[in-house]
Amino acid sequence: MPFRISIIDYLNAAPLNYGFKHGLGYEHFYLKFQVPSACSDSLRNGEVDAGLISSIEYLRIPNLKIVPGLCIASPKCVRSVVLLSRTPPESIQTLALDTSSRSSVVLAQILLRERYGTHPQTTEMPPDIEAMLDKHDAALLIGDGAMRVNREGLMVLDLAEEWHAWTGLPFVFALWAIRPDAPGLDLPGGIAPFFHQSFELGRKNIEGIIDEAWRTIGWTKQELRDYLTKNLSHTFGEMERESLSLFYEKAVRMGFASVNTPLRFL
Repeated sequence: MPFRISIIDYLNAAPLNYGFKHGLGYEHFYLKFQVPSACSDSLRNGEVDAGLISSIEYLRIPNLKIVPGLCIASPKCVRSVVLLSRTPPESIQTLALDTSSRSSVVLAQILLRERYGTHPQTTEMPPDIEAMLDKHDAALLIGDGAMRVNREGLMVLDLAEEWHAWTGLPFVFALWAIRPDAPGLDLPGGIAPFFHQSFELGRKNIEGIIDEAWRTIGWTKQELRDYLTKNLSHTFGEMERESLSLFYEKAVRMGFASVNTPLRFL
């Protein structure tokens, strides 16, 4: 039986996914391409063995283990996770939330409550900015859709930038997580080295990733290069651990997860 991996097919995950998408360990793996919210649901339901899950979902799915050293994070300004609004953030009363997202949905509400003192009513909606803003003061968009959207005439809050300005820390959006009942691989080091090899291949082929994205995203190649190398980080270190602990503490206190689970690694 193949080891089943849920792949997030957004540009922010492309360096992590590169090896898998280009045949790394093809004899061992079955790949399922999903948006972040669906990835988490598949992992929870046992439909896949590993997934690049929204970081908040680690608190919601029991007994997961994290692949050490890897994540999707933003050191400061991410540019692809944004709150678009017609009013100042402290005046937002109604908020449309991208159904593709989980961590960003929580982060947006934490920031609005604690940083801006507002507690808007929320509605989950597909990521269509015109429909979202038709009856809401603001809309949360993530991923490639957020990169493509026309922001003219709207106030833009970059959620990672807001988090960094508030805490001085990067924000961790996603982690590779593995179910406790996932099959083992009878190979030296087991499953974890494949995730690191996939990322190393992605780093070595960053220009190819940029060329492919340039045809679909609408940004210049330099903008895409900056996005992948400056706006994003795919390394999980001490600052990321500290940030995740703070995020989890706030999320549990506000009721977005029931228990604060210690980080467990492979």
